[in-house]
Amino acid sequence: MTSRPAQGAQDPVQHRGNAPATSSARRAAGQPGQETTVDHDRAAGEPPPKARPKGKPGPLDGIQTTAPEPMRAPPKGKPQLFFSVAAHSGFESSEPSPTTAALPVPPRPSLSMPAEALHQRRIFPGGSGVKADPTMTKVVNQDTPASAAVLPGGKAADLFPWTGNHPEDVLSEALVKGGISNKSQIMNETNTARPSLWANLKNKSGTSTLSTLFVAVLEKRQSCNRLLAPNTFKPPPRLTLRDSTRESWLHDLANPAVGLRRLSRTIPHGVTGKVLLDQCLNKNIPIPRALWLAKCVGINEMRAHKRKGQAGTITWVRGWTSSVEQFLDGVIATIGQQDWKIRITYALQLAAHLFKEHLMEEDHFMDWILKSLDSCTSERLFLWLLITCIPDFWTSIISFRRRGKRLAESLLNHAGKIYSSSGESRETSVLGLLESIIARVAVTKSACLLLPDDWERCREVLHVFAQRRAHTKISQVVPGLDQRNRDIMPSRSLGSSPSQRSFCTLYQLLDSVDYENNISVDELAYQCIDFFPDQDRLISAVLQWASSLYRQGLHRVYLVTRLLRKWNQVGIDVSEGILRYLPHVALDRSKDPELVFRVISELVRSRTFSLGRFLQWLIATGSMDSGRDPDAATAWQLRLLTEVPLSGLSEQVLNLRSTMLRGSIYLVDTEDDLILNTQDSILQQLTDFTLADPKALRRISLDIGRLSRTMCLEIAIWLRGQVAVMVETSDRAPMKESSIFMAGSVCTISSSCFEIVRHYLEQFKDLSILADVVGISATSFDSHILSASADTLCRHFKAFKAIGAFNPLSEKVAMRYTQIRAMRLPERNLLLSISALSHLTNVDSQLTQLLEYDLSRCDQRNSPAVCSPVSDTMIENITGSDPEDEIERILSSGNSMDQHTMNRVFKKVVSYLDQRSSQGSYPPEALSSWFCRLQCLEENTFHAIVVSWLQSVLVDHEPRILAVVLPPLVVSGCLSLSRFAQTTKDCMRRLQPNHPAESFRAAINGLDSILPGHELSDLLPHSNSYQFRTKQVAFCQKQDSGLLDLIKGAFELISAHPESCPGDSLPRVLSDGRLLGVLRHLAAVDFQSVSFLLDVSARITDGVSQAGIKSLLDRVMDPFNALDLSKLSHEEQATAIFRYADQLSLSFCQLKLQDLFISVSTTGQPIESLPVAFIKFLKSTLEFDHSYMLDLVSGLDTNLKDLIRGHAEEEILTFSAFLCDVTLDDKEGNCLDELPFVHRLLDVICATATSNAREAQSSLLAPLVERLKGIAELLHQMDYRLMKRDQQTTIENNLLPSDLCSWLNALLRLIVCQSPVLILKANHQHQAALMWNLRNLLTHPHLQGFPSTTQYIFDVSVLLSDSISEEVRKNLVSSTNTKASYDSRCAFIFGWDPQEDGWLGLTRSLQRASSPQRQTQASNPAQPQMQGQQQYGVGVAQSRRPSNTQQQPQNQMQGRYPQHQQPHNMLSQQLQRMGSSGQNSSASQLQQMQQMQAMAQQRQSTISPQLQRTPSMQSQPAKTTKASGVKQERVDTKPVPYKLSRWEVLPESGSNVGGGGNETAISLSLFGARKA
Repeated sequence: MTSRPAQGAQDPVQHRGNAPATSSARRAAGQPGQETTVDHDRAAGEPPPKARPKGKPGPLDGIQTTAPEPMRAPPKGKPQLFFSVAAHSGFESSEPSPTTAALPVPPRPSLSMPAEALHQRRIFPGGSGVKADPTMTKVVNQDTPASAAVLPGGKAADLFPWTGNHPEDVLSEALVKGGISNKSQIMNETNTARPSLWANLKNKSGTSTLSTLFVAVLEKRQSCNRLLAPNTFKPPPRLTLRDSTRESWLHDLANPAVGLRRLSRTIPHGVTGKVLLDQCLNKNIPIPRALWLAKCVGINEMRAHKRKGQAGTITWVRGWTSSVEQFLDGVIATIGQQDWKIRITYALQLAAHLFKEHLMEEDHFMDWILKSLDSCTSERLFLWLLITCIPDFWTSIISFRRRGKRLAESLLNHAGKIYSSSGESRETSVLGLLESIIARVAVTKSACLLLPDDWERCREVLHVFAQRRAHTKISQVVPGLDQRNRDIMPSRSLGSSPSQRSFCTLYQLLDSVDYENNISVDELAYQCIDFFPDQDRLISAVLQWASSLYRQGLHRVYLVTRLLRKWNQVGIDVSEGILRYLPHVALDRSKDPELVFRVISELVRSRTFSLGRFLQWLIATGSMDSGRDPDAATAWQLRLLTEVPLSGLSEQVLNLRSTMLRGSIYLVDTEDDLILNTQDSILQQLTDFTLADPKALRRISLDIGRLSRTMCLEIAIWLRGQVAVMVETSDRAPMKESSIFMAGSVCTISSSCFEIVRHYLEQFKDLSILADVVGISATSFDSHILSASADTLCRHFKAFKAIGAFNPLSEKVAMRYTQIRAMRLPERNLLLSISALSHLTNVDSQLTQLLEYDLSRCDQRNSPAVCSPVSDTMIENITGSDPEDEIERILSSGNSMDQHTMNRVFKKVVSYLDQRSSQGSYPPEALSSWFCRLQCLEENTFHAIVVSWLQSVLVDHEPRILAVVLPPLVVSGCLSLSRFAQTTKDCMRRLQPNHPAESFRAAINGLDSILPGHELSDLLPHSNSYQFRTKQVAFCQKQDSGLLDLIKGAFELISAHPESCPGDSLPRVLSDGRLLGVLRHLAAVDFQSVSFLLDVSARITDGVSQAGIKSLLDRVMDPFNALDLSKLSHEEQATAIFRYADQLSLSFCQLKLQDLFISVSTTGQPIESLPVAFIKFLKSTLEFDHSYMLDLVSGLDTNLKDLIRGHAEEEILTFSAFLCDVTLDDKEGNCLDELPFVHRLLDVICATATSNAREAQSSLLAPLVERLKGIAELLHQMDYRLMKRDQQTTIENNLLPSDLCSWLNALLRLIVCQSPVLILKANHQHQAALMWNLRNLLTHPHLQGFPSTTQYIFDVSVLLSDSISEEVRKNLVSSTNTKASYDSRCAFIFGWDPQEDGWLGLTRSLQRASSPQRQTQASNPAQPQMQGQQQYGVGVAQSRRPSNTQQQPQNQMQGRYPQHQQPHNMLSQQLQRMGSSGQNSSASQLQQMQQMQAMAQQRQSTISPQLQRTPSMQSQPAKTTKASGVKQERVDTKPVPYKLSRWEVLPESGSNVGGGGNETAISLSLFGARKA
C-alpha cells in the first residue's frame, strides 16, 4: 500500500492489497491544462491493451462523458476518510478502481499540498522552465501494467479488454442512451436457514444472539484484512549526475507533464540547501514539486547524518532552516531589479509552504523573522510587515507569548520612530500598514502588549496611535492595557495615592524651576492647577513648599506670591485657602510661619489678600484671643495683624486693627513712635555717614529685633521714597561729545547712601522694595552706584527672577553702562560687576564683546608704555614712607617680570596688606588693581605664585592674612573659589600621610574662607566684602563646585586620625550654621551627596567626635531641635522620624534613619528594632494616607531596606498561613480584617525591592506556592461549604470565593513585587511549581465568575513566563498536553500549540497479572478463552479544537467497527461451521449458537469495558475471565502520541518494490490498518 498522493501531485499506480490498479491518467497532448481519464476494464488473463499509435486520437478522446465534479469545501475538525478538495487534481490524477473505492484507509493528518495551491497562477521569473522542443517530452508510464486482480472463481475484476466484438464495443442508439448494466440473476432458493435459526431467535435472547452473529462476522472480516507486513518504504535515491543531466532533470521537474515516479529514480546529488531553493526559483519549479524535491533531499540528508554518527535530524533541519533564511535574504536584496516582485512572491510562497508543512525549525525561523523585523530599515519595513502578516507566520507568532512580545516591541519601536521623525499628522502606506497591525495585535492578542519593563515609552506611542485611529475598540483597549501594565509593574508597588503623587510632582516642579531662563509664571500656574484641581489643597501645597525648613532661599516667597496672584486673577479664592492653611502651619514644626506671613504681606501690598475681610472674619468667628502672646504657635490670628504692611489701607481698617490689638501685649499705640524714631536715625545716617571707616556701618546699625514685621515693612517703603527723592530730571547729560544730548531721569544718590539703604533692606528681608531701589539707582552715572546695583542683582539673583524684576533691571544697568562708555572709559570694578551679571542671564553677544574690549583697554592703560623688565633693585628700595607709591612705581617700571621678581613683589604686597590690617587701617583702593597688573605681566607665573603662597598660608594657619588677601584676589578675577578649593584639597592630600594634624588645619582654614558668613568682613572695603560674599554664596550652591569633596575630606581626616581634631568638640567651622545651611541645601537636592557623614560616623571611635557628627546630623534634620532626638531611644527616634516625615523632609529623614541604623549596628543592639518600629507605625496609622512613607523607605540603604522588606514578608506569610490549612472550621475569621494592613505591607515590599535582591528571597517561593495550592483546594471545597450553609441557619467565619480572591490578589501582587528576581533566583522545580499552580487557578471553574481575578492571574503568569527557563517551559508544555482540556490562555503563556497530527495516537495495552484472590470464575466452563491482547490499538489523542474539549475519549476511539481482535484459529473454525450451516444438523447449529453466546458474554466482560470506560476509569485494569487456577490478567491502556514524519509524507514514494503489502512511509501495522 502506498501513501495517498498529495493534492495536486501525480497519483501513482496504487497497490492496495494484492490487486494492483490498472489505470493511469495521462495529460492530453498539446493541452496541458486539460485532463481526460479513461478506465480500462479487462478480464483476468487477457493481454494488456495495445498502445494507441501516436498522433491519432481515439474516436472518443474528445468527448466529455461526465460533467466536472464541483469543488468541495474542506472538512472541519479531524481529517475525514477519502477527502480531497477537488474531484480531479490540478496536475495528474487517476480514479480508484471500484474494488478499492469502497474500502476505507486510515485517516491522514493533512494534505501534502494546500488547496489554494491548486488554483495559484503559474509564474515564470526565470523562464518557463519547460523544454521548448516538444519531441523531447517523454511519455509517462510506458511500462506494461501488471495483471488484473483475479477474484475467487477465476473471474477478473469486471474487466473486458477491447476486442471489437463485445456488446459494449458496438455502439447503437439504445446502448448510447441506456448504457450497459449487469442484470441481476434471481435464483429461487431451494433451502432456507429460517427453520434452523428461528428456534434460537424467537426466544428472549434471540436479538442478542443475532447481534453476536453479525459482530463475529465483522470481526472475522476485520481480522482477515489486518496489515501485518513490515514497512517497505524507502526514500527515493540520489545519483551523481553530470551538470547537463542535472539541468535536464530540473527542467523535467519544472514540467508538470513529466511524472514524479520517473523523476524519483534519478534525483541528482548535490542539489541541497540554498542551491536547491535557488534552482527552484530560477527554473520556476511548481511549488508542489519543489516541496517534493525538498522532502526527497531532506530524507536522504538526514539519513546520511545518522549513518555518519552526527547529531541527526535536529542539526540538519536547523541548517536547512538557515538556508531558507539566507535564500529569502538574497531574494529580498534583489528589490529593484528586473522581475523582483515575481521572484519575491515565489520565494515567499515557497517558504510559507515549507513552514506550513513543518519542514523547518519553527523557533529558529520565527526568531529570524522577528529579528529581521526589529532591525530592518525604514525602506524594508513595509516588506517585513507583509512577511509577518502571512497567515501561517502570523498565527505562529501571536500564539506564543515570547514571540508576541518581541513582535509588539518591534512594532511600537518602528511606530515611535516614525511618529518622532515625520510627525504625527503625516500619513504613509507604511505607517498605515504598521498601525493596522498594531490595531490587530491590540484587539485580538492584547496580552502581547503587556510590556511592563518599557511601558512608559510604549504608552506614549499607543496614546498617539489611539488618537490617530479613533475607533471604539482601540479607545477601549489602550486604557485597559495601561491599567494592566501598571498592575504588573513593580513601580506600581509604590501605591501612592493620587493626592500624594500630585504633591510629589508639584514639589518637583517647583524645585526644578530654571531661574537662569525666563520664568513663565502663567504657564507654571496652570501646570500647578492641573496637578491639584482642589483649590484649597493647591494653596496649602505651595505655602508648605514656601515655608519648609528643608528648602533654602527667599525666592520661594516671591515665586509663591506671584502664583497666588495669578490664581486670584483666574477666580480662585486665595484668601479662603490661606485662612484654611494657617491653623495647620502653626502646629507643623517642619515649617517656618514667618515665611507664610511674608507671603501674606506681599499679597496685602498687591491687594490680593483683603485685610479688612480677615478682620471681619475674626470678629464673626470670635477666634482671636487678645490675651495670648503673638509669638505663640496658636496665636496666628494675632501675629498676622503684626506682620502686614499698613500703607494703602483705609482708615477704617487701620482703626479696626488697632482696636483688636489694644487688648493684647502688642504695643500698638507705640508703633507709630517707633517707626518715626527709626526713620529719624536712618535719615541722620544718610546725611552724615561715609564709608571711609569700614566699621562704621556695623556701629550705626539699628537693633531691628525690637521692631515688628509691620514696622520693618513701613520703614522699607519710607526708604524707597527717600531714594526716589534723589532722582533728578536732566535735559543734558555730560557726554564726551558736546553735540550729544541725553535727556532723562538721573539718580544722584551717593554710594554711601546706597550702601546704607541696601543694608537695611536686606536686614528687613524686603527684597521687593530693594528691587525698586535698584531700579532707581540704576539711572545713576556713578560707576560705583552702577557696580553696587549690579552686585545686588547678582546677590539676590533667584529672588529678583521670582519677582520678575531681574531682566528689566539688568537691561537698565547694561544700558546705563553703554551710556557711560560713550562718555569715558568705565572703571574696572564696574566692568567686572557687569561681566559677572552677564553670566547669570542670556545677554546680547555684543554686550559681551564690549565688556571684553573695555577690560583689555583697562589692562593696557595700567601697563607701562616702555618694554623693559622690572628691576630687583627697585624692590629692595621699598623703604619709604609711602609703600603704595613704591609698589605703583615698581609695577609701572616695566612690562615683564620673571618668577623670582614677581614672587618678591607679591610678597611685598601681601606684607603691606598684613601690616595695614594689623593696624586696623583700611586696605588701599588700588589693591585689586595691583593683583590684576601682576597677572597681566605673566599669568601662569602669577598663578603658580598664588598657589604656593596659599599652601604656605594654609599650613602656617594664618587665617587673618588669608581673610585680607583672598577676597581681593577673588573679586578682581585673579583667583576663583573652585581653584582655591582645589588648592586646599591638594595641600590636605600632601600633608595627610605624615602630618594629619596640619592637613586637618589646612582643611579647616580653607572651609572657613569659603563658607559665607552672616556679616561682612570689616577688614575690607564694603564693596569688596559684598562682592566676595556674593561669590561665596553662588559657589556653595553649586553641586559640582568641589566644596562637598573638601567637607568630606575634613570629616574623613577626623575618622582616620581622631587626634588631628583638638579639643572636646568639633571645630567651629564644622558645627556652625554656615555649614549646616550648605549641607541642608545639598541634601535637599540629593541627600546621597551628604551620606558620607554616615560612613564617617560609623568609623569614628572617638566618642567626642562621634557625638559631634551625630549632633550635626540631628541639626541638619531638626534645625530647631523640635524632636529632641538625643533624649530618645533608637526605637523611639525611629517612630518620631516616621511621624515627622513628609514629602519635603524625605531626604533628611532618610539620612537620619540611616545614621540610626548605623548606630544600632555598631552598638550591638538588635537591628530588628527599626523595622519593628516601622511596621508598628504603619499598623497604627492605617486610617491616614502615609503614601510618602514608601518614598521614605525606598531611598534608604540597601541593608536597611532588606531588613524592612524581610520583616514585611514575614508578616504577610504569617497572616496568610491559614490558606495552607484546608480545614477552616476552627478559624477565628479575622483574616479579612488584616487585608488593609497586608496591602500596606505589599506597598512597602515593592518600594524596598532592589535589583540585587538578597538570596533569601528564593525561600519565599515555596511558601507562596503552598498558599496558592491551598487556595485551589479551598475553592474545591466551596460546593460542600455552600451546601452546608443551606442546611444550617448560619455558619460563622467561613470564607467565600470573593474572600479568597482578595487574598489571591494580595499574593499575586507579592509575586509581582518580587519579580523578576524571585523567579530568576528559584530553581527549576520551584519555577515549575509556581507556574503550574497559577495555571490551575487560571482554569479553575470557581474563579471564572471573577473576571478581574482571572485576568490578573493571567497577566502575572504572562509576566513570569518571560523569566522562566526554557527547560521549565517545555516541561510545562508536556504536562499541559496530558490534560483533557485545552485552554488558549495556557497555550499562549507556555507556547503550547496543538500539533497538526495531534489527533493521531496509539493506545498501548499493558498486561500485568493480578493476584489470585481477585480472579473471577467464568459463568460457562466451556467458554473459549482469550489467548492474548492486542499490543497496540487505534487511539485518538486530544482534539485540536477547543470546542471538542468535553468530548470523551471513548467516543473518539470508536470506529466503524470495534477495534479489538479475536484469535484467528477459533473464530475461523466457528465461521467455517457457520458457512456450512445448511448441511449440518440442528444439534450442530444449536452447538454453534451456544458457542456464539459464550463469545458474546466473554466479549462483554473483557473487551467492551476496556473500550467504553470513561477517562476516570482508564487507570483501572480491565478484568478478564479465565479458568480456575489460572491467573487473571489485567490490561491497562496508555495513550501514546504518534507524530508523523513530515519529510516522509511524499506524494510519490518512488519505491521499486512492487506488490508489497506495506509500502507507506508510516508503519501502518501499529494502527492495525486494514488492507484495501
